[in-house]
Amino acid sequence: MPTSVRGSNKELQRQLLLSPVRSLQDRGFTLIEMLVVLVIIGIIITMATLAVGNGRDATLKTEAQRVATLVDLAGDEATLQGRELGLQFTQTGYRFLFLQPAQSADKPAQWLPITDDRELRRRQFPSGVVPQLLLENVPQALPVKTPKTGTPPQVVLFASGERTPFTLRLGSGGNAAGYQVDAAPLGTPTVQRTGAAQ
Repeated sequence: MPTSVRGSNKELQRQLLLSPVRSLQDRGFTLIEMLVVLVIIGIIITMATLAVGNGRDATLKTEAQRVATLVDLAGDEATLQGRELGLQFTQTGYRFLFLQPAQSADKPAQWLPITDDRELRRRQFPSGVVPQLLLENVPQALPVKTPKTGTPPQVVLFASGERTPFTLRLGSGGNAAGYQVDAAPLGTPTVQRTGAAQ
């Protein structure tokens, strides 16, 4: 009899050891567990969306501030050098030009790109940035490619310190929010937020 009790005790121990493993394998996810996973996924997606949106906003703001600073710098350079400089925009970027005086009757004055200045070099807008140039509140058609040498700029920075007034709006595709650079004939250009999320 003691043998049978011992045998049954070993069998009971074996069943107790194996039963939790078997029940975990047979069991599925509870509704609570699934809801917790969905909430975590939702939080991660929301954080990723906000991070991407803030990154695009920061890119637009940085680029607008860069344009404003460079326009101000180029205006100072035009005054110091005593010559006219220009600013030529395309759909993908912008470049600064200088007006080379007429050499002779057969070599008239022409606009040439500035190539030897680190700050006033040709610039590309970051990927996804969409520019819109307004002169006297009229939108201008921006060329896709860089215009050929000699093409006049849209904005002139005069040696007197004045400039062609303009507004440059920078957005990102279909998004109405963005930044704009306002440059009056005199003074420092300003940058302000535009669009729906002001």
